[in-house]
Amino acid sequence: MPIDQAARLFEDALWAARLFAVDPVGSGGIALRAQPGPARDTWLRCLRRLLPETIPIVRVPLHVGEDRLLGGLDLAATLSAGRPVAERGLLAAAHDGVLQIAMAERQAMATVSSVAAAIDQRRLVVERDGITLDHPACFGVRALDEGIEPDEGIPHSLPDRLAVWLDLKAATPRSAPAAETTITDADRRNVLAARSALSSIALGEDVVEARVSTAMALGVASLR
Repeated sequence: MPIDQAARLFEDALWAARLFAVDPVGSGGIALRAQPGPARDTWLRCLRRLLPETIPIVRVPLHVGEDRLLGGLDLAATLSAGRPVAERGLLAAAHDGVLQIAMAERQAMATVSSVAAAIDQRRLVVERDGITLDHPACFGVRALDEGIEPDEGIPHSLPDRLAVWLDLKAATPRSAPAAETTITDADRRNVLAARSALSSIALGEDVVEARVSTAMALGVASLR
C-alpha cells in the first residue's frame, strides 16, 4: 500500500478512536485487526490519550479462567474470614471503562459468550460456590485480533456487537506518527465536550434512516 494511502488509513483509525472515546459503552467497542508492532501500539496510545484518565482499562489475557473473568469465591479471604467472601471478576472491574481482550481470535468461545452477554445485559449476575454476585458491567470493548489467515478472526458474536471494525494490517511505522504529536490537547477537549453533550443529543428519523442505508450499502446484514 502506498505511504499516503496507509497514512489516510491510519487517520481514519484515529477518527474511530475519537468516536469510541466519546462513548465507549454506547458504541459497544472496536475490533482492531493488526499484528503487534509500532502501528498498533501507536493507535492504542492515541486512544489512551483521548480517554479520560479516570476511565479504567481492564485487560483480559488469553486463556483467562472463568473465576477470573466472572468472579467467584475468594478462597484466601474466605479462609481468613471464616465465611464466604466473593471476588469481583474482570467484567465487573471494567464497569464504566474499557475491556481490552488480547488475541481475541484465539479466546475460548465461553469467554467470548460471557463478554457478549455482559454487553447485552450491562450487568453481571453469577451464582456459584454458594455465593451470588450481581454487579453492573457497562463497558466498551477493545478486541485485539492478531489473525493472519483470512479464516482466522474473532467469533462473530462479539464483533456483531461492536460499532467499529478496524483493519490496520496495511499500516506501516512510517504511516503511524508519534501518538504524542497526533492527539493534541484540542482533541482531548473536544472529546470531553462531546461526552458532556452526549445525553442531550436526540437522533431524528432522518439520521436513523441514513445509518440503516449506509449499513445496507456496506453489506452489513446484522440488525445490531
